[in-house]
Amino acid sequence: MNTIGVGIIGASPGPTSWAANVHVPALQALSAYELRAVSTSRRASADAAAATFGVDAFDNAADLIAHPDVDLVVVAVKVPEHHALVSAALAAGKMVYSEWPLGTDLAQARDLAARADAAGVRTAVGLQSRFVPEVRRVRELVDAGYVGDVLGTTIVGSGTSWGATTHRGQTYLFDAANGVTPLTASAAYGLDAIAFTLGELTRVTATAAVRRATVRMVDDGTDVPVTTPDHIALTGTLRSGAVVSAYYRGGVSRGENLRWEINGTDGDLVLTSPLANGNIQATQLVLAGGSGTETVVKELAQPVPDDPEVAAISTPPARAVGGLYAALARDIRENRNEVPDFAAAVRMHAFLDTITAATTPERALLVG
Repeated sequence: MNTIGVGIIGASPGPTSWAANVHVPALQALSAYELRAVSTSRRASADAAAATFGVDAFDNAADLIAHPDVDLVVVAVKVPEHHALVSAALAAGKMVYSEWPLGTDLAQARDLAARADAAGVRTAVGLQSRFVPEVRRVRELVDAGYVGDVLGTTIVGSGTSWGATTHRGQTYLFDAANGVTPLTASAAYGLDAIAFTLGELTRVTATAAVRRATVRMVDDGTDVPVTTPDHIALTGTLRSGAVVSAYYRGGVSRGENLRWEINGTDGDLVLTSPLANGNIQATQLVLAGGSGTETVVKELAQPVPDDPEVAAISTPPARAVGGLYAALARDIRENRNEVPDFAAAVRMHAFLDTITAATTPERALLVG
């Protein structure tokens, strides 16, 4: 196919819409794609989407999936809705790009991967950290020996969500059964960036806790009980033997909200965000480094994506998603597998389950 026709489920226009503000600008910048349809949950928002994006718009996903000009279905709605929508798109023989997490749990992810295999179609999952230009530059520098042998790495981040207050539409984040937590969301993106740049973890220990028992609804002032662990800390080792520590908290900090440091025998790299956002895949990043005889780190040149269409995308979140879309187009055109697919999503879900299992109380050691 010369141009890939895209339909996005969940592209309601508005300042808080991830699909409208990230996916749509990314697609509009890439000549390999054409946005051809969107669907929302209400007729009014569908009409607004049609007017805003100039494409066919539906108030149900089934019509979008059946659209003859849609080759790739993008599922960008709440995670509890992923399984049904992705399943329907696969049953229709459409390629699918699902936002991360793929499902609410490992069982759902495995089921969707099996359905994708049976359908014989391309899939992609939104683990876009590896397409962030600064993360790719970190990998290039490490591979080139900038830090020498990697001794260890530490990442600390804020999940932005899971703070003291929320609004009614985000209540599902505070119920662990829905599968969206600081571990499965914010930390997963950070851990994926570590794996992409430094290699896979082979050993891990972890601690998690619910530190805010309730969350206040700003809509009406009521409190809702919280079952989602809002703090997660883990340590481990990479295949190389390098030590890893990671800590993610819900909400935001008055200090730094993202700091990722890589320490080696010959140098150090530090990646930070000046924003109140600790999600590495969705925030502005500053890369600093020091090597050899340098005694401090200094800001390094801003990396520019190799693809000029991706480089022209204005915001960091859309640029990262655009990088994933550009790689997916190359995968389709050249029969490659650079983009994380549903099989990769299953591996990540399984890894996160391993971390969760390591947080059980019986694994903890009492001191004193």
